[in-house]
Amino acid sequence: MDAKMKGMVMAGMMGLSLILAGIAIFSNSWLTDEEDDVTTNTGLSNQQMVMDVEEDDACDFMKEMYEEMFEDATVECDGAILTMTIGISDLCETMDDMEADKEEVEDCESGATAGTMGQIGMWGGLVLALLATLMMVLPMAGVDAMDQIPEMGQKVISWGAGGLMLLGLLMWYFLLPDGDSSIASGLWMAGAAMSMALGSTLIGQFIPENE
Repeated sequence: MDAKMKGMVMAGMMGLSLILAGIAIFSNSWLTDEEDDVTTNTGLSNQQMVMDVEEDDACDFMKEMYEEMFEDATVECDGAILTMTIGISDLCETMDDMEADKEEVEDCESGATAGTMGQIGMWGGLVLALLATLMMVLPMAGVDAMDQIPEMGQKVISWGAGGLMLLGLLMWYFLLPDGDSSIASGLWMAGAAMSMALGSTLIGQFIPENE
């Protein structure tokens, strides 16, 4: 692989990692759980419940009820389909105020902590992926703004992009409470972002350039 092609492949992979990481962070679907007519999607910071209540009037009634119960939630009706989105921390606080089962509140709080740790890792990886992408793309455009970063710093940035994403994913996973939820699209995108970032760095380190 010649130097130009290698640089383009690395930059493309790191740029794609940056995009996927951003989508994953804001996704409400890292985990999904279906029970009867209710689908619950959980992201790093929000939980979304989608329910088929069968009748439009029933949806409007339940919308008002949920808005009173969960003041920080966003509740919408699309015909007979009710969708409620609420921050996980807000949900835990509301459950505690309503004196819900102690174990359920603790599981909710564990999920909120897991999401926070996951966000820290993913945001850190995203920022470093942006810097790594700029380090590769700007020289192609004849801009030497990133050349002042020492070689060791460039390596730390390159490895840190995927490394922090991996760390965030691991912390999120190990802090999650036990449950039967299935993997959803947001988690797949986070894993792809981490793989792309590490893959780009591995190409730079271990695939030689042709003369």
